[in-house]
Amino acid sequence: MLSVPHYSKKIEWKNKNGKVIFVFYHNKLVERLVRLFVKKPETTTLELYEIGSTVWNLIDGKRNVYEMGQKLKERFRDSVEPFYDRLIIFMRYLNRRGWGKY
Repeated sequence: MLSVPHYSKKIEWKNKNGKVIFVFYHNKLVERLVRLFVKKPETTTLELYEIGSTVWNLIDGKRNVYEMGQKLKERFRDSVEPFYDRLIIFMRYLNRRGWGKY
């Protein structure tokens, strides 16, 4: 697969000790109203596991999916097999959520 993934500007994220953390703000009108009645925080976070964080950090707008798969194979060896299947599923998930495009 020769498509080149890139980040969506819709997602806010930070890198903490090599782990990627997505930050979600709950500031829509309905969410603010719910917060009045239920103890719900203004923000929530989602921390990616090691492989997901590595994939996210490999997205640079220049590397294609094939090259990203090769980097994953170099770093994690057999623990990510079948690595292209897993990588494509993860990229589709990011695309469906609107967090990444490819």
